[in-house]
Amino acid sequence: MQRDKPSAHDVVHGPLWASVRGTGSPTVVFEAGGGEDSSVWAEFEPEVRDHHRVQTVVYDRAGLGRSPPSAPPYRIDKEADTLRRELDRRRITAPVVLVAHSYGGFVATLVAAADPRIAGVVLVDANLAGFFDDAQIDRLLALYRPQFPALEQQAPELARVMIPLTEAYPATVARLREVDIPAGTPTIDIVAERTWVETPEEIEAIRRAHRDFVAASPHRRAVFAEDSGHHVMRDRPDVVFDAVAEIVATVRARQ
Repeated sequence: MQRDKPSAHDVVHGPLWASVRGTGSPTVVFEAGGGEDSSVWAEFEPEVRDHHRVQTVVYDRAGLGRSPPSAPPYRIDKEADTLRRELDRRRITAPVVLVAHSYGGFVATLVAAADPRIAGVVLVDANLAGFFDDAQIDRLLALYRPQFPALEQQAPELARVMIPLTEAYPATVARLREVDIPAGTPTIDIVAERTWVETPEEIEAIRRAHRDFVAASPHRRAVFAEDSGHHVMRDRPDVVFDAVAEIVATVRARQ
């Protein structure tokens, strides 16, 4: 499916580029992973919008895609607050379902914890603070810091986003340890068979973090995306589509 052509619904409204399309309840908001923009949902969003007859929102976080960068320093709360303000500006009312991939799980968690509009969440191989102990943060920084010079040379605009984001990981994880998606919020947690970590020890640790997250509430359900890499919406779109369908149905039943 080709991406929809830009229309009057696709605007830079305030600090972010966002596209609001369709009508119907709930509103489904798509959150991309770290260093990625809304294009990762280009094939998926129209299917959800048309099939479920819902309103959808895709957007680019600051400094990515068509959104201008924000002023330093980088703070994860700034990401969440900016999204909430964008929803306010676009007059998005409850109920809202968040669909978040990878690093976007951090943003979605903060938004869900603070915004009563959020009625359901689908996490797509998403970041959970429970995985990032101090040793894992050290490993992550040791992996990515040597790549910074090449990134600055090859993709300077992306570097201006990703280097501060990466350096902020200790503060970001500390902040995420303070909050959680409310226990009563219907949530499906999708874990990819081939996630972004590689060693057996890290794979077991990340799966344990997801098991603990799901076990913390009867309103959470785990889904294992067999034969999928980190981008489950590309490798196994059926898995993500079914999860969104379940959460949309649950939210509608509660209305």
